Amino acid sequence: MRQAERNARTQQNIKKSFIQLIETKGFTNITVSDITRDAQVSRGTFYVHYTDKYELLSKIEDELIMNITNALKDNLKEPLSNNSTHDRSGATYRVFNQALEYVDGERETMHALFSANGDPQFFSQIKDVVDHLFTMQLEKNAGHFSAAIPIDYTKEIAINSILNIVRHWIDKENPESPEELADILMRSRFMAPHDLISFD
Repeated sequence: MRQAERNARTQQNIKKSFIQLIETKGFTNITVSDITRDAQVSRGTFYVHYTDKYELLSKIEDELIMNITNALKDNLKEPLSNNSTHDRSGATYRVFNQALEYVDGERETMHALFSANGDPQFFSQIKDVVDHLFTMQLEKNAGHFSAAIPIDYTKEIAINSILNIVRHWIDKENPESPEELADILMRSRFMAPHDLISFD
C-alpha cells in the first residue's frame, strides 16, 4: 500500500473514532488519548496529521462546508426551463437536492456536529453558506426577500426553516431520501403557516 493510501486510511480511522466519541462523550470531554486509543493509532501518528482535536474538528467542518457549497453552486448553474413565478420559486429550493445527497452520505458526521455534544458554531457556519447562496439564487431568478416585515426577520424565517427541516431529517432513524426531502422543502415554500393546520 502506498504511503498516501496509508495516510488516507489513518485519517479516516481517526475521523470515524472522533465522530463516535463526540456522540458518546461530547467534544469538550474528548482527549487526544481517547481518539488514538479508539482509532488504534499512536499519539505520534495523530500529531503527524493534526495539531490537536481543534484542528481535527476544523478540518472536518471545512471539508463538509466546502463540499456542500460546491454541491449548491453546481445546481445554481442549471438554467430554468420555465419562467413562471411558481417554477422560479420552486427552483430556488430544488438546488438543495444535490447538497442533500452529499449530506446523506455524511449523515453520522453531520448528526454528531449538529448535536448538543457537537460544535454549536457549526450550524451558524452552514447557515451563512446557505444564506449567501440562497440569496444568489433568488437574484438569479429575479426574486428577493419580502420586505413585509424587517428583512433580517424574513431571512431568519426563510433560512432557519430550511436548516431546521434538514436537521430534523438528519436526526430521523428512518429518513426520507434526499429527493423526497428536496420535494418536501419545495412544497413547504408554497404553504402559509395556517395551511399546515386543519380542523374537521
